[in-house]
Amino acid sequence: MTPRDASFVEVSSPAWSFWRALLDTCVGAIVGTVFAFAAILVIGIVGEEALSSLYWQVDLDPLFRASMGVILLVGAVLGLTVPFVVVAERYAALRAVEASARDTPEGVAQSSLRAELRSAPAAHLQKTGTVMFWCFAGLGGIWALAVFFTEDLRDDPVNWIALAVFVVLAVAAVLVQGLGSRMSERDAAVMAGLEARWTHAVPRANAADAERRDVAAPAVVPSWLVTPSARSIRRVAGVLVTALIVSLGAFMLSVFMRQQCRTCDPVYWDEPIENGIDVLSLGSGAAIALCAALGLIAWIAGLVLQFSREIALARWVADGDPRRVDTGLIQPLLTGNRAMVRLQLGLSALGAAGIVFGVGAIWADWAAMDTQVVLGAAVALLILGLLVGWTDAPRSRRERQRVRDTMFPGDPDVEGTLKAQ
Repeated sequence: MTPRDASFVEVSSPAWSFWRALLDTCVGAIVGTVFAFAAILVIGIVGEEALSSLYWQVDLDPLFRASMGVILLVGAVLGLTVPFVVVAERYAALRAVEASARDTPEGVAQSSLRAELRSAPAAHLQKTGTVMFWCFAGLGGIWALAVFFTEDLRDDPVNWIALAVFVVLAVAAVLVQGLGSRMSERDAAVMAGLEARWTHAVPRANAADAERRDVAAPAVVPSWLVTPSARSIRRVAGVLVTALIVSLGAFMLSVFMRQQCRTCDPVYWDEPIENGIDVLSLGSGAAIALCAALGLIAWIAGLVLQFSREIALARWVADGDPRRVDTGLIQPLLTGNRAMVRLQLGLSALGAAGIVFGVGAIWADWAAMDTQVVLGAAVALLILGLLVGWTDAPRSRRERQRVRDTMFPGDPDVEGTLKAQ
């Protein structure tokens, strides 16, 4: 492969597209679960401290308490399944890269896949087994101490069954760790070959793109690609994050003034300090809600902006004519998440939060919510998110490859720098 023949290609496959979409759905579910936890924490404290009459009238406390249990359950399920989804996605990526290398020997996979394959896919399986073993062994050890030194627990056969389950899970974790180790050794030669190939091919492909840019006709960058600028978007995000941090600080201060520790007795202040604490708690809670609302609006606006830019960019390069532009304006649209993937993450997060509160309402017998509707909508959002990301993969590959073939933007290495220009 000569430097002039080298080029970057958008590698994909149906299998990798599915597993990547499933992994993104899991990531969105994790984010939604964290947001549900944060919402319960903030609304619960603000409602109990500053809006106690309304809070107890709506009777949110049973829902929130039950939803906390659901969060633990969802977290455990995601913690056990996501690592295996990651391994499956990495293996699908490896197979896609190997197939692309056979079909296009001069092609170099995009930086996102090269970053994923810096280590063998089975290495994640080995790490998962190690973490699972210590988790199950630690929990089982604590449970064993409780059973051995507590007569009531020792006489209950259910506790011995639970202890046996921990032992079985720990043994299964050891087997997973061993399987990952053996698979990593099996794939060592393949991973070393990929690393050696990319070490030489990435600089050549970047140099080839630089040569193609030099001979291409300069083009005027359309305004839709630079307005608003990335700096303006970062400033808006910085203001929102700063306001959120200040609001959280004020909120935690109001909580600390009420109760200095978990086991401490609540502190009651003389007026007007007592009312001031209520105002601080209510005001900071409202500020947090406002920041969350503005953040949601900004996220939707950014999603619409990126989606419109991707459509406009695809139409602009549809003629296939080579052109030279500032590569810094193109790289974010090639290396970052596409708008449809960001939409997928949002839908998955909303679906996960719906499952947390829907199941929590069932556990708490909370009659104020139609749980069937909420759970049905939550599951539908998760499935819709998966389909959105999965079906967008072929179009993403076509559009990004066309951009590479007409603008020759190069590609960053896995550390995020261009080795050759």
